[in-house]
Amino acid sequence: MGNQLELLKQLTNAADIRQKVVSQNIANINTPGYKSMEVTFEDALISELGQKTHSKQSAAEPEIAKVQNLTMRNDGNNVDLDREIGQMNKNALLMQTYLQLMGTEMKMMRQAIDGR
Repeated sequence: MGNQLELLKQLTNAADIRQKVVSQNIANINTPGYKSMEVTFEDALISELGQKTHSKQSAAEPEIAKVQNLTMRNDGNNVDLDREIGQMNKNALLMQTYLQLMGTEMKMMRQAIDGR
């Protein structure tokens, strides 16, 4: 169970960072020259977990990078509010799922300790 909790911890950490990055993008929607950023993590984690069978913890880390191939406005800014809101909503659902799974894991641990 410890591995599962560690994995969920990494996923919630990535979701927290993603929320901050999306918020930063929205805050800079009118900043000339600002380039939209994104967090990548899950694909690297899946790839790493597929390669390791006995690892206690993943070494994958969330990475922040500029978003490529977005339409640039005349002022050099490429933030798309609809895209950012969509990313925020998706991230909120992921975070909610991760926290529910953590709660379930903790409940199972508590039951094992109590002997129920």
